[in-house]
Amino acid sequence: MPSLERLIAEVEPNVITEVLTRECIQIQGGEPDTAANKKRSMPFRDVECLAFSFKNLACIDNLRGLDNLTKLQLDNNQIKKIENLAHLTNLTWLDLSFNKISVISGLETLTKLVDLSLFNNNISKIENLDTLVNLNVLSLGNNQLTQLDNVMYLRQFKQLRLVNLAGNPICKDHDYRSYVLSHIKDLIYLDYRRVNPADVQAAREQHQDEMIELQEREEQQAQEEKLTAEREAHNKLMTQANLEGVETLIDDMVKEDPEWTRLVQVPNLLDPWNDIRDKFNVATDEFKASILDQHNRKKAEYEEWLNVVRGYLDEKDAEARKLIVEFEKAKKHTARTVVDNPALADNQILSLKVKLMSLKDQLMAIEMETVEILDGLVQEFDRAYSELAETNKGQYNTYFTQVRDLQNSFFNQLTSVAMTVFEKYNQENSDIESLPEDARTLLQDKDSLMNALQASHDAHMQKIDALEDRLISQELRSANDLTSSNATWATRRNRDRISEIINYVERNVLELDELAGDDDGGES
Repeated sequence: MPSLERLIAEVEPNVITEVLTRECIQIQGGEPDTAANKKRSMPFRDVECLAFSFKNLACIDNLRGLDNLTKLQLDNNQIKKIENLAHLTNLTWLDLSFNKISVISGLETLTKLVDLSLFNNNISKIENLDTLVNLNVLSLGNNQLTQLDNVMYLRQFKQLRLVNLAGNPICKDHDYRSYVLSHIKDLIYLDYRRVNPADVQAAREQHQDEMIELQEREEQQAQEEKLTAEREAHNKLMTQANLEGVETLIDDMVKEDPEWTRLVQVPNLLDPWNDIRDKFNVATDEFKASILDQHNRKKAEYEEWLNVVRGYLDEKDAEARKLIVEFEKAKKHTARTVVDNPALADNQILSLKVKLMSLKDQLMAIEMETVEILDGLVQEFDRAYSELAETNKGQYNTYFTQVRDLQNSFFNQLTSVAMTVFEKYNQENSDIESLPEDARTLLQDKDSLMNALQASHDAHMQKIDALEDRLISQELRSANDLTSSNATWATRRNRDRISEIINYVERNVLELDELAGDDDGGES
């Protein structure tokens, strides 16, 4: 029988408001009065746990600003649709049990979820959870799951250890428990019961044929995923090292050649291409190795520079921190003195204000020195990194000169072979009629043949030139962008630090004025 709270909820649905949200903030530990005050005042960005249990909610909404939420309870409401949760990407625990949800959706961005409860809803299919790779606990008990093979969907979750499906129609199937234990790996608990390894072994034997086929498919899929990951990692490295398009250049030249499909039909015409291709691959491998070495040098140069900058900033921060700690101690001492001996308040506060101004000067001096040193470090990095970029530019020029030489050599050989083939098929009793139409067209007209060879050559050279221009431009632009971002960062850091110093001083001046005012009030 439904509880009184639930009956009321069905009659008077509620919505999430700021007032309700603050009521539902969960504070761990502390006195009740302190917790209540904290609920009323804490910024939503600091809230980590909310419990909207039994709040008569008809929908999920108005959770903006709660981006750091890690635990959310929405159980025992009237919610029909999972929505408006996409921004809560830090959630690890979500309870949507005892609602009226019929479709699993709206959880795609909650990739940190570890514990998800959809117990006691109207769900008929397990779906739309693919991105929740960290899922460890899943409760789907008391729903409307009718297809036993739908449980296979859960096999993809490598971290899943506790599953509850009790109370669903599938549980009436004779093979239910053995099917689940054989198809979901590494379960520790199923339907409130600890899983016995012997039961798992028996279940796998019962479904042996299916499991062997499944395992073979998974191994093949794992191999394909591994190859895909390796290919993606390689392509990423090529892009980072500014080698994108180099490995595919020779294939791209052929692919974008408007005459290649016709030329390839002429017997023996493209025989020189194989030799040129081999030489091209050797030149490309040497070039790639050289640029990748330079890429590693650039990364090392940047990392070394960052370490120097971090070390220097840590040193100056420690120097500034020491000065601030000394002032804070003096401020506490002054506050105690004013309380204990109000007659000394004016002199004590005036003395502390003098120390505050001195502190401001010292902090500003540290910052000015820091700016000067950072400026020198940025300029030094700019010089060293630009030298590496210029070295790379020279290597690009050398490589593409080699490629053009190979293309010119191929064109010369191709022209020579073309004349031989042309003469052969224009003799009496030649078998030119046995050739494909495109080949006959080319071999029956010398000008057409020469024009086709020239067009093919021009297309190859244009591809080579375009790639060289793009890579050199990208190399210099990347170097400029990095050095520019370093200078921008240094400027922004200085501006922020100056602002911090000024705000710190102004805040302390106000505190000292308030301290002096409190003392005056105490005397009056």
